Amino acid sequence: MTVTFPLTGEPLALDLLNTRTAAGDLVADPAGLEGWLAAQAGRLTPVGEVGAAEVAAVRAVREAARPALEAARCGER
Repeated sequence: MTVTFPLTGEPLALDLLNTRTAAGDLVADPAGLEGWLAAQAGRLTPVGEVGAAEVAAVRAVREAARPALEAARCGER
């Protein structure tokens, strides 16, 4: 199955937030994260092999960034 990632080409943080959609988490497993990293080619340094630890780390960063980006979007500090 091929996943098309929504809104790639936005600032990287927004591209990452866009991996959690109403349809589900597009980076919920190593294959999904590998696909997203491939879609970001040229914007990120290759990470090598992707496993469960990398998926957990990327998802943690995404969830930590969500409140800050939402506040910025709303014009808040």
